[in-house]
Amino acid sequence: MISRRVVMPLTLSMALMLPALASANEASGVPAAPEEGGPRNWQVVDVSGRLNLRAGPSVSAQVVARLEAGTLLDNLGCRAAEARAWCDVQPLGGGPRGYVAADYLTPAMSPDGSAATGPDDSALRAGQGDFDATGSVPCAMTPSQPMSRCEFGVARSGGGYATVVIAKPDGRSRTVYFRLGRAIGAGTSEADPGEFRASHAGDLHTIRVGDERYEIPDAVVLGG
Repeated sequence: MISRRVVMPLTLSMALMLPALASANEASGVPAAPEEGGPRNWQVVDVSGRLNLRAGPSVSAQVVARLEAGTLLDNLGCRAAEARAWCDVQPLGGGPRGYVAADYLTPAMSPDGSAATGPDDSALRAGQGDFDATGSVPCAMTPSQPMSRCEFGVARSGGGYATVVIAKPDGRSRTVYFRLGRAIGAGTSEADPGEFRASHAGDLHTIRVGDERYEIPDAVVLGG
């Protein structure tokens, strides 16, 4: 059985403010942040070599990394400097943080072909047990254990953004985070430092955290 719900992550006053904030940024030539209704992620485009990721919004700032065309980035906000727009970014899933010129960025497309915009509230809602759907997925806690079933709950925020909380047989839980339909990490602690690994084939994500193994279908992440 799948339970579904309709959520409104923004208050009415916030919803009324976002178009004005986004319009103000667009008028100045500065892309909007997700909190202002802008895209959650960028993709690097229009570079023949690599794009410089700089420590600050300036062509004279130190280069901290070089990004290839197609690289997916988190949108951490943009600002005007040196007569152009610069965006504060970080590679999807982690990596060095810095600034790139907005001229070389385009909104990243989610698996459904849309650009995910606005804030992501999936982790917050999952932590509160506010799930869009529940069910079970194949799981195993040790390499020698055959796959069984573990109950899960998923909170989604569109564009392939989702937080999946899986109930483990020992009464604890494992949280897996998805962005743009990609598994990017799992909740761990110093007492539970299992290495995170993820692969995707067909419509199935295989997630490994230490010895644990989970199989999560695309439908859990994307809905439908």
